[in-house]
Amino acid sequence: MKTLSKAVAMASLLSAGVMGAQVANAEVAFNAAVTTNYIWRGQTQTDNGFAIQGGADYADKSGVYAGVWGSNVDFGGDDNIEYDLYAGYGLEKNGLDLDFGFIAYNYDDAGNASNEIYAGVSKDAVSAKLSIDIENDNNMYLEGGYSMALPEDLGLDLHAGLALPDEGDNDIDLAATVGKSLEMFDVSATLSYTGADVEDDILFALTASKEF
Repeated sequence: MKTLSKAVAMASLLSAGVMGAQVANAEVAFNAAVTTNYIWRGQTQTDNGFAIQGGADYADKSGVYAGVWGSNVDFGGDDNIEYDLYAGYGLEKNGLDLDFGFIAYNYDDAGNASNEIYAGVSKDAVSAKLSIDIENDNNMYLEGGYSMALPEDLGLDLHAGLALPDEGDNDIDLAATVGKSLEMFDVSATLSYTGADVEDDILFALTASKEF
């Protein structure tokens, strides 16, 4: 599942993923979002266009969780649908929240595109995560995040990611998201930068999302 830049949801305010430990006390939860640009790891997935996204999560009190998440995408050709399937296990150990899981990224006209395994750790406002693409030469993606409260009940989430191995393309991405919870839904604004060799290295997105 792709997160806040993706849905303000397996990012919601961090593009890190779904932490099983965070939803361990819930059974079934749903999320929906509308965003002006679907951004994932610093790059647009909708050719800088709108996306409608949503998903469902199941989490057991043991820490085991699973879910599905989907969005429209546009990579310059025909419009497509992405749907991600994931499962994992979250636990708390020595004051740290740990998360281990698997995610399959799928597209309706191309089938399975890639499979990743991941491991994440967080403590208070700081988080880190390593994802390994087991379909594509075990390429890795390392990311970290920091969250803080701002005045007027605003929240700020900072994200930094690095594609490994770095083969000289400087595939680093940075993002900052400011969000606020309203009575009916959450809203956020994200500014993203990538060092990858792409046409648009700086992206902006406005997102409205709701969990229920």
